[in-house]
Amino acid sequence: MIAGAKKTEANYRAIEMNSSSSLKEFSLDKKKYHRKYILGEKVDDKDTQAATTGRVVETLLLEPEEFDNRFHMSSCAKAPTGLMLDFVNALYTHTASATNEHGQITKNFEDIAKDAYVDSGFKIKFDAVLAKFAGSDAEVYYNELRIVKAKGLTIVTTEDVTNAERIVTELKTNSVTAEVINLVNSARWEVFNQMQIEGYKVGGVEFKSMMDKVVIDHTNKTVQVYDLKCVWAVEGFYEEYYLYRRAYIQAYLYWVACNKLIEELDINDYYVEYPKFIVCDSTNYMHPLIYTLDSDDLEDAYNGFEHKGRKYPGVKELIIDLKWAIDNDVWNISKKNSETGGVVTLKG
Repeated sequence: MIAGAKKTEANYRAIEMNSSSSLKEFSLDKKKYHRKYILGEKVDDKDTQAATTGRVVETLLLEPEEFDNRFHMSSCAKAPTGLMLDFVNALYTHTASATNEHGQITKNFEDIAKDAYVDSGFKIKFDAVLAKFAGSDAEVYYNELRIVKAKGLTIVTTEDVTNAERIVTELKTNSVTAEVINLVNSARWEVFNQMQIEGYKVGGVEFKSMMDKVVIDHTNKTVQVYDLKCVWAVEGFYEEYYLYRRAYIQAYLYWVACNKLIEELDINDYYVEYPKFIVCDSTNYMHPLIYTLDSDDLEDAYNGFEHKGRKYPGVKELIIDLKWAIDNDVWNISKKNSETGGVVTLKG
């Protein structure tokens, strides 16, 4: 499971095994999960700027040697913004959809652009948008997207990388995060960045995890997993990320993965600490924070919980639903609602 050379990110992601990310996608969008993981369709994930910044920060901080394998530096100093960025992204999406297996575009540019114009939400006239686009950095960025996306890379600008470098410096020097971020191997510590663990089971389903930072303390005999998150609202992390993006699924699976790790390393007398999130500001303005979890958080993550009147499904329920969907090849209704014949009480 952990033997052998560490896989590249691309090879790791090619392993056909569930992860916290796929289980999260199943919980939020069964149709997307079905298309992406069952049918094997290429599904473009719409990255937010914070998510892209987070990936650059993680790479520069934990695996700088992998930068060129993951990113392409745009010739534009800045990416398009606002509605023009929406237009460019939609233009790329519609171009990709209109491209056949031989690489030929089957629709004319004007028709593709009109579809992108509708998607972008521009209020000014179509001709005015095209006039702004033609010959601008936005057109350059669009043409780069067409080339770069085909290679599986993420396009970033000088501004993106400069911002990420500032965040990395902040994490390395800030009093809250420096001790963890700067930790290196020694007689006491073993530090693993982007540790990959494959083939551990939860509820009879095999999972894989690639964890940002795992620290083994040979003095206290503990194992601690950290996950780095780059967000818009550091102090609103719990509601705006942990709950909204269901990061609790990731926390639970990482904790199980680390418990499997101590078996693989034959250090069964070691204790796996509860996961921690290192949370930084994608604009590098707010102070980074480390969010800690406890046994109640892990129990909630597994069994499900309610917050402010909203129910959040736990890992246990999601895995049962996932196995049912796979076994029955049913993706347009949940196990629970299928068993009631599609008739459900208003409040669930």
